[in-house]
Amino acid sequence: MFAREHGSQHQAQRTMSFDEARSIGILYDSTEEKDFDLVRKYVKEIREKYHKEVLALGYFDQKELPPMRFSKLGLDFFTQSDLNWYYKPISAVVRNFAQKEFDILLDLHTGDSIPFRYIVAESRSRFKIGKYDVPNVKLYDFMLSTKEHLPFAQYIEQVKHYMNTIRHAPGH
Repeated sequence: MFAREHGSQHQAQRTMSFDEARSIGILYDSTEEKDFDLVRKYVKEIREKYHKEVLALGYFDQKELPPMRFSKLGLDFFTQSDLNWYYKPISAVVRNFAQKEFDILLDLHTGDSIPFRYIVAESRSRFKIGKYDVPNVKLYDFMLSTKEHLPFAQYIEQVKHYMNTIRHAPGH
């Protein structure tokens, strides 16, 4: 179903430097508490150190969020209950995230997941960054090629490195 809806979709490439960007969307898997904490700290760093508007959307791979995990300013979630029978996200939270025109969308999800592919494909973001994976080449403007099974903390460090690399790149 995903391939039928988004199979040939690709936006015109335009490099967006980190310095140019005013708004950043972050998409990630929040199922593991340690991954959620890493992203929460990264969001705080981007807001405080670089003064960017940041909205993060985490996927929790259960029917419901645990009691201590709840949406708060700039940190939203979706769960299995927010997916239809072919794994397309259908919640208002996801729809609002996808419709927001972020300057940069950082997909920090490192696996192959249909819900994440839908969100990236439907995103109106100007510059989409994600992990290199052959089926997803048409979804992103910039892809990070990393070692297999790289721990999430190291993946975030690589993302930070590449964001600094394109930090001063002029947009075209």
